[in-house]
Amino acid sequence: MKKKVKILFFFSLILLALILFLVLTSESIEKTDKPGLPTGQAGLSTESVKNAISVLSEEDYKAKVKEIFSAYEKLPADSGLTMGKIIELKDKLVAFKGLPAKFKDLHLKLVQSLDKMENYLNQKNEGEKNASLEMTNQIKADYSWLNN
Repeated sequence: MKKKVKILFFFSLILLALILFLVLTSESIEKTDKPGLPTGQAGLSTESVKNAISVLSEEDYKAKVKEIFSAYEKLPADSGLTMGKIIELKDKLVAFKGLPAKFKDLHLKLVQSLDKMENYLNQKNEGEKNASLEMTNQIKADYSWLNN
């Protein structure tokens, strides 16, 4: 008889712990939901989603990238090729929000080119520098508007 009481007591403790866990977690979910939204939306409104997805116009993107690209091309000629300047240019590229879909490949190639130049400055590996310069030349050939 004692064994049955111990087992019943053990299962009662487990059931009580489970109920307590469910009550505590349901309160934290209620606090993150905003009034007027269905449960589980946690503050996502159509307006905030639209703001997060706003896409740069092609003209704005081209102007910004052209500025960064020309600054990158001038660095070796001015003997200003430093780690700080490469990182600054890469940070500007990475900070873009809402890239036009047709320029995502260009954007990726630009970041990769800057990464290779950064690797060159870190490791003094001429192969990385050459790869970066080759990528830059290919980008100029593929996107002629960067040359103007």
